[in-house]
Amino acid sequence: MSQPKPQIAINLPPEYELKLLTALAYFLGRNISAQALACLSMYLRQSEPRIMAQLRYYAHQASKNQGRSISEYELLDWIYESPERVDGLLKQAGKVHHPSEIQDVFEPNNFSDESID
Repeated sequence: MSQPKPQIAINLPPEYELKLLTALAYFLGRNISAQALACLSMYLRQSEPRIMAQLRYYAHQASKNQGRSISEYELLDWIYESPERVDGLLKQAGKVHHPSEIQDVFEPNNFSDESID
């Protein structure tokens, strides 16, 4: 049985990025939401080597804690299915980004309540 697909709402990006997104949507004849999804998908695919390198590193850390080998793809599935489980596995490794330490311009509380539609 497959997992239900999560719904993702994207808040408006900072003004300059919104202008770029709007221009790209205009030139490609897409609505802004479809263009935002296309941009996100393209970014993720282009970033796959970097993301997979992080997954390999953290899979290695989790392997030490578990006493068995964990692949980066296994960790990827676990993060998708149960991030809380992964938090427990990686307590000693820590996270790369600590939102409480640095303000993240892309967090919803740092810009308007409007969303892309």
